[in-house]
Amino acid sequence: MKRSDEDAVDWGSRAERLAKIAARAHLSDDFPLAKALRLDEAMFSRLEGAVATYLWHSLSGAFHQQTFNLSARILNDYAPYIMKLPNRTPNGVLLPRHETFLSFNLIHQALAGIFTALDLLPHFSALQCPCNVRIVSGAPDPAAEARPYASNKIHTDVWNAEPISAVLFNIPVLGDTDAVDLVFMEPREFPENLRRALDDYTLGERVIASARPYKMKFRMGAAYMSDALSLHQTIKRGPSLRLSLDFRAIARDLLPGETDSSGASKASYVAPDLWRAAGSSVVLGSGKPLDAFQRQQLGEPVTSTSLSLSTIEE
Repeated sequence: MKRSDEDAVDWGSRAERLAKIAARAHLSDDFPLAKALRLDEAMFSRLEGAVATYLWHSLSGAFHQQTFNLSARILNDYAPYIMKLPNRTPNGVLLPRHETFLSFNLIHQALAGIFTALDLLPHFSALQCPCNVRIVSGAPDPAAEARPYASNKIHTDVWNAEPISAVLFNIPVLGDTDAVDLVFMEPREFPENLRRALDDYTLGERVIASARPYKMKFRMGAAYMSDALSLHQTIKRGPSLRLSLDFRAIARDLLPGETDSSGASKASYVAPDLWRAAGSSVVLGSGKPLDAFQRQQLGEPVTSTSLSLSTIEE
């Protein structure tokens, strides 16, 4: 594909690196800058169960007078309550809190099992921890969609200060991927002055205008992996909800001009050995209460509970 003379990106090397990372996985979709890694039934079942448990734990902790049944349909069955969860941020992330962090560890344990089985960890020098558990509604929300970094805008995470050496993972787990879709695109050009954090995703219009969409369906049972310079966008087509996991990993094989630093990212990155242990021999914990985010947004002080670990002996 012909590229702009101003574009100095080595697209071939970026595609080769992504292909190398995915070499041990079975692919349901395979494009130069984005791939769908197929998860076997047991892998996906463990992840689905962990995510449903975490969602049930959040609902039970937030609405004490209500009864919630734990099932794979929990996202659909209790949508009105889910959208009112106090630990859900405006961009849809369901934060692990003092009342719910134990169930969150089940999610990371299942993720670590997937990455180990697919032999992905050796390809990364650091991985984001914790992952984002994101719940998005397909219903229109003009206020949220007007935000500078709204996911309904075509973007790359590099424009939100993520490292250019990162690989993005998106895994749909519960809900309706037809109502809340995710599409990936390949840029035709990417000028150097746009390979940085921007104040608004729309400022990347030059890159967006000539991008080519991939014919790749966002569906359950796959982990979607994409290069940092590929583009993606959430498409809303109906009022249902979709829950997915997203997180980033910094490639071990760096290309010219890249570093293994997380730079200005707001996310926390840890070494692969620690990432693998998190959720099992290392417990991810939060001392903040379930409504901490809402109270902090109002300027209220929030006190964290002190955490401790007691070993269970046989």
